Amino acid sequence: MKKTVILIFFHFFFSQVSADDWRAKKGSVINDEFKVNDKMILPLNKGEWSVVDRFTDTVTHGIGVEGVTFVQMEGKTPVRVFEIARATGLSKWQSYLTSIIEAATFKSKEGGCVKRQHYNYLNFYKRGSAHNCMYVSILDVQRALNPSDYDADRVFTLGIRQWAQKNEINLPKLYLSYSSSFFSTRVRDQWYVVLYAVTPEKFANYKPKFTSRDSTEFHPDLIENFPKAKNIMNNWIRRSAEFHYEFELFQKAKKSQKLDLSKFIVDTKKNVRPNPKVANDIANQLKTLHDLYKSGALSGYEYETAKKKILNK
Repeated sequence: MKKTVILIFFHFFFSQVSADDWRAKKGSVINDEFKVNDKMILPLNKGEWSVVDRFTDTVTHGIGVEGVTFVQMEGKTPVRVFEIARATGLSKWQSYLTSIIEAATFKSKEGGCVKRQHYNYLNFYKRGSAHNCMYVSILDVQRALNPSDYDADRVFTLGIRQWAQKNEINLPKLYLSYSSSFFSTRVRDQWYVVLYAVTPEKFANYKPKFTSRDSTEFHPDLIENFPKAKNIMNNWIRRSAEFHYEFELFQKAKKSQKLDLSKFIVDTKKNVRPNPKVANDIANQLKTLHDLYKSGALSGYEYETAKKKILNK
């Protein structure tokens, strides 16, 4: 997604480095949330998120692109990844740029808001030039970091690859991934794209049997043969729907632009976030429960049963 944003504007304008107005810089840490300003706050998993890569460019006529990649670490392993990118100042070339954004989102060769064989879930809204899209799949790390042998492709993952090599990072082979894209001139003249990912080990204490995108047991064509993987993916889709609900609040999306996620979230009609104290208490209970499961004090069945009770309170 980050690659898509910057490619579009490099092809349209010559770029030059400019100051970044997002507060997190490479090597810094944010906690619990991503904050653009006092009115745009996107909740993340609790804990520290470290910046490992970023880009910022200002192009002619006030149009800019910027993006940042965060990770949550356990030892040398990035167990969660959050990447957000945006293009700003689009109203100045609206008639031209909106068609490019639409093509990149709905007519891209890979990824984007298009039905793909490897997508586990796809949902989108589109009206005129506006869109709101989310899709859930598996992120094959080696495939993502080495999309082709062409330097023009590999340059977009260079920062991550250098960070991993320099710090002797243990890169997972697969992540459960959620991606989204939002653009509406009724809301603001900006295009946002997001990636949110977690390892199956961190999300469900599950080690994948197969570790490429098209052979993994999480692939839609294979998942029916692996009930545990199917259950994990269903839970991840629900978690992704919850995150996308927060993403829509973060974007200030109009009611008509929001996706119908009632299949996964019972309170989507409430335009308020949960009480932070209640959410934090649930998170602590789930962490304690997970620690008991990892220690062997609870069986898998006991763990899943107790977790459902906590989440359904």
